[in-house]
Amino acid sequence: MKKIKEDLYKIRFSIVPIIIYIIVMQLIFGTVCPIKAFLKVDCPGCGLTRATIALLKGDIHASLHYNYTCILWIITITLFIIDRYIKPFKFKPFPKLFALTSIITIIRYILLVLFGIPKF
Repeated sequence: MKKIKEDLYKIRFSIVPIIIYIIVMQLIFGTVCPIKAFLKVDCPGCGLTRATIALLKGDIHASLHYNYTCILWIITITLFIIDRYIKPFKFKPFPKLFALTSIITIIRYILLVLFGIPKF
C-alpha cells in the first residue's frame, strides 16, 4: 500500500491535466484517442477498452473480435502490478513482455491496415 501511495504522490500533478484532456477530447471529438480525433483512422490500440470490458464480462469471443492483444496487455499489466506492489520477481519480465506486447499490437495494426485481416 505504501508503494501505491508513493506512486500516486509522484504523479499527482499529472492527474488533473489527464482528466481535463479526457473530458475535453470526449466533448469535442467524441473520443479520447488523438489519432482517431485528428487523423480520422483507428490507432493500434483501437478496441482495447471494449475488448477488456468484454473479457471481464466473460465474453471471450467478443474480446478477441475487438482486439485480441487485450489478453497480452492484461497479462503484462498483471505481472507488472504483482512485481511492483505485491511480490517482486527475482527476474524482471516486464520490460521484455511490454516490448513484445507492444510489437505484436503494432504488427496487428499494420496487418489490419494493409490487408484488412479479420480481427477474429
